[in-house]
Amino acid sequence: MGSDWSTLTGCLVMLIAERLLANDVTDYIRFRAVCSPWRQHTEDPRVGDGLRPKYLPRSWIMLEETPPAAAPFRNRLLNTGTGAVLAVDVPELKDHDVMGPTLGGLLTLRERGGAHVLRLLHPFTRHLTELPSLVTMIHAASHDPKMVEPEYHQPTAIGLSDDHKAVAVFCGLVNKVAVARPGDSHWKWVYVPHFHLESAASLAGCFYAVSHVYIYQLESDGARGEPKLVPVAYVPVDAPSFRLTLVADDERERLMLMKEVFYVHAGEEVPPEGPDMLTMPRVCVAYAVDMAARTIALSRLGARALFMGDDRAVWASPGAFSPGVAADTVYAGRPNRLFTVHECGIEADRPLTVVLHTHGLVSGLTRHAVFESDDSEDLNPMGIVETVSSYVASDRGGAARPTMYVASHARRGRGRGV
Repeated sequence: MGSDWSTLTGCLVMLIAERLLANDVTDYIRFRAVCSPWRQHTEDPRVGDGLRPKYLPRSWIMLEETPPAAAPFRNRLLNTGTGAVLAVDVPELKDHDVMGPTLGGLLTLRERGGAHVLRLLHPFTRHLTELPSLVTMIHAASHDPKMVEPEYHQPTAIGLSDDHKAVAVFCGLVNKVAVARPGDSHWKWVYVPHFHLESAASLAGCFYAVSHVYIYQLESDGARGEPKLVPVAYVPVDAPSFRLTLVADDERERLMLMKEVFYVHAGEEVPPEGPDMLTMPRVCVAYAVDMAARTIALSRLGARALFMGDDRAVWASPGAFSPGVAADTVYAGRPNRLFTVHECGIEADRPLTVVLHTHGLVSGLTRHAVFESDDSEDLNPMGIVETVSSYVASDRGGAARPTMYVASHARRGRGRGV
């Protein structure tokens, strides 16, 4: 064989590729790039519309940073499992906005210019998966202005559904769940006016949503039938005021429900306009959902940390970021920024401020902090907790938010939480 590595036998090439893929998809991609014979003996990660679960960059997030002037579309990606950082060029951002949720690490892009077409981008293979336009979700007969504005139909969660056959989205601003296959011309959606959905997540090819009463599973026969939400588990109700977030734990193949329970300190009075859910103290309770119509309270997260925001959730390995990230700890980050709405667009009044609530499940200790996000790539002074919290709390500078939504929140004086 000598030094000609291209002559490795097919079986050996496939064995090496499998082990590299088990470590990280970027290692697999680098391996295939070495020579043509190695590519011939290994599967292209772009097969299956680019949605094969084993090729998804699950542990990678694109940091909320301003690209350097010399490379305006260059972005850094962080692996929250290993701490590795890679810089990649994403020229698609020239005419697309980045939405909040990701599908297994795939970037969710919305085309600018009125088309509102959704696309999923693999940041390492550059493969684009085409999805229908958000315009096809418009409720044309509705008198509610939100229902006829495609900007309001932006996804707050996205994932695979119906045994990996389709892509589903949850649009929290209009309380809709929709499903389609890559290449379809329109979304099939289910509008749920009788109960408010709090959150949604995808696990093992199934899409789930949660209200204050039930956890639901989406069924649509692979986007070929009419979508429906089927109750699969009850939500534990033991507090008058709480926020629910569904989170997929792909590593342990379980669906988790995170409950933020709000409270007021003894002697404090609730303001007449109601409590400020952004800064109000809270404790976090974690549950595993076993699909037997019940949820099981958990006291640990498997020695990992969970960062979660309004439309992003990230698992992190404390060992990769010691001592900054604590094990069995929930970091709940929310954005706090006001915007000025002009005829030409939306302008942020100040840098993003993140309100961060930290809760240790084992110790029970909670902490509340507020910090200003620094999106500069040059020697970012933020620690790893602030960096990942800024990612899950990002409002994308208002660019991906509907104008009417920002304006209405600003009028109420609650635009801080846009």
